[in-house]
This record gives sequence, structure tokens and C-alpha cells, in this order.
Amino acid sequence: MKKIAIVHNFLSSFSNFAFLFLSSIVLLPYYFKFVSTSDYGIWLGGISFLSLASVLEANIGLILTQKLGEKWTKNKPDEFSKYLTAALLFGLAISSFIIIFTYFFKDTLSIWISHKEQIEDSFSTSFFLYAVSLSITIISSYVSSVSQVFYKTLLPPFFNIFASILGIVYTVWAIPSQGIIAIAAGNLIKGLIYGLLSSIYTFIILREKNVSLIFEFSYVAKLIRTIGLPLISKIGMTIATSMQNFIIAASISASATTIFDITKKLPFMMQTVINMIAASTFTSFSLFYSERKNSSENHVYTNHYFSLMRILLLFSLMGTFFIGQDFITLWVGSDKFCGNLLLALLCIMVLTDQLRLILSQQYYAIGKFTITSITDSIFAVSFMIMALVLIPNLKLNGIVLAGIIANIVYFMVCFYYEKKNHINLVSHIINKSFFVDLSVILIISAVAKLAFEYYRGALFLEGLIILSAITFACILFYQKNKKLAGFVFSSFKKASN
Repeated sequence: MKKIAIVHNFLSSFSNFAFLFLSSIVLLPYYFKFVSTSDYGIWLGGISFLSLASVLEANIGLILTQKLGEKWTKNKPDEFSKYLTAALLFGLAISSFIIIFTYFFKDTLSIWISHKEQIEDSFSTSFFLYAVSLSITIISSYVSSVSQVFYKTLLPPFFNIFASILGIVYTVWAIPSQGIIAIAAGNLIKGLIYGLLSSIYTFIILREKNVSLIFEFSYVAKLIRTIGLPLISKIGMTIATSMQNFIIAASISASATTIFDITKKLPFMMQTVINMIAASTFTSFSLFYSERKNSSENHVYTNHYFSLMRILLLFSLMGTFFIGQDFITLWVGSDKFCGNLLLALLCIMVLTDQLRLILSQQYYAIGKFTITSITDSIFAVSFMIMALVLIPNLKLNGIVLAGIIANIVYFMVCFYYEKKNHINLVSHIINKSFFVDLSVILIISAVAKLAFEYYRGALFLEGLIILSAITFACILFYQKNKKLAGFVFSSFKKASN
């Protein structure tokens, strides 16, 4: 059942990725026929700020799933019901606060980001619609925990796909007449339909299990107490990641926000794909350690997991660096490309970001929640300090460098905490092999890019250069990582039998 649930969860992640890919990459040239670069940047800056409200969720969806699973396993249906009811009411309270706050603040936010003295209703309305969709998403995360607990995970991904299709269809149909509002409404339609279908499905499951909703205020207090340090951590992480577009819009310009967002889309899409792979294997990693009393116990999986993720990241980002400029030029025009230097910095930031996220997941797997919260908070504070220092002089390059430096600080702090707590995970990421692999990719990429630029316009030679560079890198990595290759091939062979 658990293996089937992992497959279903991967399908759900893929459906979210597909919606993101269609709505923010494939359809973007179509959007720009009806929406200006500046207007799109204002939209990105506004929703980036509103995303800060997601900290109020504070990973309660994950905590709730663990609590419900524990209570059901111990045959405590009343406590199961009380935790679920408390979470749903807490979610409604959070959602109401977000919606009411945005209703009164939306005009101010519009003026703040657009740098215009006059209120533009289209932006205010779009921000309000986004706040409603964000609120529904938070409640849906609590509701869907029920299907996770009982391994009823087949239908939710299809609910998500259906809702995504309807949201995209509406956006495509309405954007010629509604502009930015159509994008916000498409997100709202997706959230509403998925939330409705998920709620109906959850109600059916609860009826099958003879579970009713029982309210007891003390359980709301228990849920809130579990937030603690993770809430502080999430506030910092949200500011450091989700609010980058808002920082650029407020400190530089809305147009710069659009250009930055477009330049980073391809490397961030590669990160999303790698993270889907990492998240699907994370569950297996967590189960391995949950069955053992010694959480520091080593395993062949631990020895190879980080190396595989790192190599996948390096190769995907190398390809992204090669094709980034041409892709953006063909996709939305060369005027929306920030340059190869920023693209290279973004690829390095994405590499360090994803390695940090993977390490954080592993800390959760072995139950080191305090370390995760503290190190994530330090990363967030480091990012904010460096952003304030670097952005005034370096502009867009500054915010990317701030992310890279913050990740370096994060890994340094992790080394210190692991030494104090006798853990050995970060050394599987930041080690001699990491620097060798990174150096190889940087040298090959730099040489190939110079040749690529020299022969730009000659499609056959461009393709030959890219293919030669990737082939040469593959040969070097295979010679260096034969044990890893053997482990991967044997794993696939076992999975297929």
C-alpha cells in the first residue's frame, strides 16, 4: 500500500508540475499578447508578497497527517476526529484572516508595487482572487491528509489534473478581455474545483470509516503548540524564496521582475523535476530510518542518494545554461533575457538550493526537526542580510548572489550542528567529490559556451557542440562513479522484475 501511495503522490506532484509548466512557460508568449511586461511584473510582485501568508499554514498539513496516522494506528478514533476537526477550524480561521486582510490591503499593495499614485482595479482584483485561491489551497492541504492516512491516494491526482485543465482553459479564454485578472481567476478555479472534489472524497472516506467530526478546543491549542520553531523557520524561508519577485519589484522595477522571473524559469523547472525525484525517494528513506532505533545508521542508499541527485542536477543545469538564451529568445524574445552571467549564477543558486532542500528533507526523515528549523532560519536571515547589502549595487545579480552566499552559510552551520549531534549527512553532499564534479561541469560548460557563441547561428555546429560537451562529461562521470552507476542500474533491474 505504501509503495502504491508513493506512486500516486508522484503523480500528484507531476500534475502540479504540468499545471505550472503550462501556465507559466508554455502559455507565457500568449499572455504577452494581451499583458505588458510591466503589468506581468506587478502581478508577480504582488503574489510574491501575498505568498508570505502561507507561513500561517506552518506545515500543519504534514504534522496533521502524522498525528492522524498515529491516532488511527493506536485505535483512537475520537482523538483522530478531534485533531482533524481542530485543523479544519484552524484552517478556516487562517483563510478568513488572509482574505479579510487582502481585501483591505489590496489597493495599497497595488500602489506599492506599481509605483503609481492611482489605484488600478485590475491589480487589486487579481491580488484578492489570488488570496482566496491561496486560502483554499491551505484548507485543501488539511483535508487531503485524510486520504494520505488511509492510502486512498489514487483519485486526488486526477482531481488535480481535472481542476488544472479547467483553470488553464478559463485563463486562455478570458485573458484577451480580462488581462491579469484572467490569470488570477484561473488559479482560483483550479483551487476551488480541487478543494471541492477533495472535500467530497474525504467526506466519503470518513463515512466509510465511521468517523464524525468532534470539536474540542484543547486540540486546537495542541496543534498550535506543535508549530513553534517550524513557524519561525517557515517565515524566514518564505521571505527568502517566495518574496524574491516582490523584493525586485519594490526595489528595482516591475519590468525587472518579469525579466528576472523569465530568466530563472528554465533552471527552476529543472529543479522542480529533480525535486520530484528526490521527494519520491524521500519517503523510502524516511521509512528505512523509522524502522531502526539508531537514526545515524548508514546504508548503501545513503552512500549513493546524494551523489545521484547532485549529478542529475549538474547535468540538467549544464543543459539549461547551453540552451537558455536561445530558448528565451524563441520563447518570448531576446529583450526578456537577463544575460548569460545571470543565467549562470541562477544555475549555481538552483544547484545549492536543491541540495539544501534535499538535506533538509533527510533531517526530517531522521527526526531532527530542531536542526532543520534552526538551519533553515539561519539560511533565511543570511539571505535577507546579503540581499540588503548586494542589491543596491549589483541589482538582479545581487539577489542571486545573496541566495548562493546564504546556502554556503547554511551548509557551514549544518557541518557544525552535525559534528555536535554526531550525524553524518552533510558530508555526503559537500565533499571532495562535490567540488571535483562542480569543477568538471564548470570547465566543460565554459569551454563549450565559448565555442557555442563563436558558431552561434550555425544550428548543426551548435547542436554538435552541446552533444559533444554532454557526452564528454558523461564519460568522465561514468569513469569516476562506476559504483554509483552499478547501484542505479541494479535498482532499476530490481524494480522492473
